[in-house]
Amino acid sequence: MKLAHLLDPKLVLLDAAVSTIDEAIVAAVDEFADHHARSVNREVALARVRERQALGGTVFPTGIAIPHARLADFDDLLVAAVKPVSPIAVEGQPPVRLVWIVLTSQSESSSYLKVLAGLAELSMNGPAMARLLAADSASRFIDIVEEVGYEVEKGLHVSDIMTREVVSVRDDASLHELTDLMFARKLRYVPVLDAKGELVGEVGVLDLIAAGIPDYVYRVGSLKFLDEFEPMEELLKNEDKILVRSIMKPPVRSIAPDSSVLAVAFEMTRSRKRHFPVVENGRIVGVVSSMDILSKVLRA
Repeated sequence: MKLAHLLDPKLVLLDAAVSTIDEAIVAAVDEFADHHARSVNREVALARVRERQALGGTVFPTGIAIPHARLADFDDLLVAAVKPVSPIAVEGQPPVRLVWIVLTSQSESSSYLKVLAGLAELSMNGPAMARLLAADSASRFIDIVEEVGYEVEKGLHVSDIMTREVVSVRDDASLHELTDLMFARKLRYVPVLDAKGELVGEVGVLDLIAAGIPDYVYRVGSLKFLDEFEPMEELLKNEDKILVRSIMKPPVRSIAPDSSVLAVAFEMTRSRKRHFPVVENGRIVGVVSSMDILSKVLRA
């Protein structure tokens, strides 16, 4: 099923007089209630969307927001689009130029998450977004989505939830460079690539910290005497000389983009491993983490 087939011209609001995301939510829910009065209770739907909105994570750096909610006693999947007359200012994020609002059943999973993933992916298509924002009618807006051709398939795959903007490090980088990178980007995990761009290892924040613990510490029975030494002293002295390849671990395994989310979740719990590189044709195309499952599946 194409993403465009979920859109109804009555639920596409162009140049709407809204100045906040909440006002866009209200406008969309009003339309849901008007056109689907038998299935959508306005007050309940509005409350559920606001509850989910309060958890955060619905505003994207690509200039869209996707407020959404799952409703009890509701057997449908509704999508509305609201283009504000002026971009909506959001603290700490680029202005929101397009708001998508999605309602679905409490028990629905894969199609709903596929829609969220499809809308997020659509927003990363710069030319398509520009055309959508320039659309002069609801029907033209839907035609553009149709022309772009995003499909909403059954089944949820790793490619739907993974982080696509991979931050990696070269195996010949220094630990100084790695530390700066992890600190500045607030990273707990970094894939390691060789000069050809191929995945050769991975490093986590605990691997970095472990590099600052002298070998003899693991052999003594008491660490009380270490209070007189500077913590991580040797690492701080030599972090420009030590290379990432000396502390990285070989990737235990990589995940294919078309792997099921359930399979990855099982592998994470079995191995107690929170991150997996996603590899396609020998190249890393993403990273999937336990937090992706939490934020994009359990609290989507």
